[in-house]
Amino acid sequence: MDVSDGERREAPAEPRVRPARPEDRDAVLAFCARTWGDGDYIAEVWDDWLGNQRGVLLVATLAERPVGLAHVRMLSADEAWLEGIRVDPAVRRQGVGRVLTSRGLVAARERGAAVARLFTTWDNVAAQAMFGAFGFTRIAQVTYYEAAAEATAQAGTTSAGGPGQRRVTPGADAFERLWGWLEQSNLAPFNGGLEFLGWAARALTEPHLRAYLAAGEVLTLEEWDTIQALAIVRDQRDDPGEPGRLEVRYLDGMADGIGRLALTLRALAAERGLATIQLFLPDLLILRDAMDGAGYASEGEGAMWVYARDL
Repeated sequence: MDVSDGERREAPAEPRVRPARPEDRDAVLAFCARTWGDGDYIAEVWDDWLGNQRGVLLVATLAERPVGLAHVRMLSADEAWLEGIRVDPAVRRQGVGRVLTSRGLVAARERGAAVARLFTTWDNVAAQAMFGAFGFTRIAQVTYYEAAAEATAQAGTTSAGGPGQRRVTPGADAFERLWGWLEQSNLAPFNGGLEFLGWAARALTEPHLRAYLAAGEVLTLEEWDTIQALAIVRDQRDDPGEPGRLEVRYLDGMADGIGRLALTLRALAAERGLATIQLFLPDLLILRDAMDGAGYASEGEGAMWVYARDL
C-alpha cells in the first residue's frame, strides 16, 4: 500500500560531531548528571579536556543541541586513549555513540596515533558490541585497587620477608636486567604489556622504563638477588596543600611478591606524606587474595576491560 507524503515519517537526524566549546558545558553536564548513581567526573575534567592541545574534546549535536561527548587523549606520540564517551539518555540508540567513536578514531589518527585504546566495564555489553564492530579487541582485564598509606606497613623488609629480602631502587644501569625480567613475566599475557596512568593505559616501552629508572621511580622486591616483584611509582599531587597519592603505574611479579611489595608501598606513601596508593592489576583470584592480604580494597563495579585497535 502506498503511503502519502503526509504520512511518511522523516528519517531521524544524523548526529553531527565538532570540537567542544566552552558554552557546551552546562548542556553536557546536564545529561551526564545521572551517568552513575553518585554522578559523573566530567565536571572535574571539563576544563582540562577542553584545553588539551594534543588531544581533542568532541561534542555530538542534534539540532545544534549537545547530546554526546568523547575525549581523545594522546598518551605518547603514537598512542591514543578514548575516554568519557557519554550519550544523553534521551537520544540513546540513535547512533550518537557510534558517530562519536568513529570521529574519535579519525581525530586520533590525525594526531599521529598508530593505536587507540579505551576502558569499558565488564558488564557493559552494549559498549562492548559497539567497540567490537569498530575492530577493537579486548587485550586486558584488570581490577582497580586502593589502600591508605600506612607507616607501620613494613612487609618486604628483612624481618617480614626473610633474611635475604630487601626493597631496591635500581638505577639506569639495571635496565637490561629488568627489561629481560619483564619480557619473561608470568603476568604479561594478562596485563597487555600496559602501564596505567590514572584511568588510562599505554604500552610500557623501553624508553619509558629507562626514563623511570633515571628518575628513581622503579622499585623491586628482591630475595638473594632474585626479583620477586617490580613496581613503577610516581607521586601525584593534584592540588597544592593536598596530601596526594602514590600512583603505581605498573606492578608485576609472583603473587606473593606482589602482595609484599604492595604492602611496602603503603609505608613508602606514608614516608612521602601521601594519603593513598592506587593501582591496577590483572583480574585474577590469586592477585585478589594477595592484595586483600596487603590491605587493599578493589574499587568500582568489578573488572575493567581494556580494548585496543590499530589505526
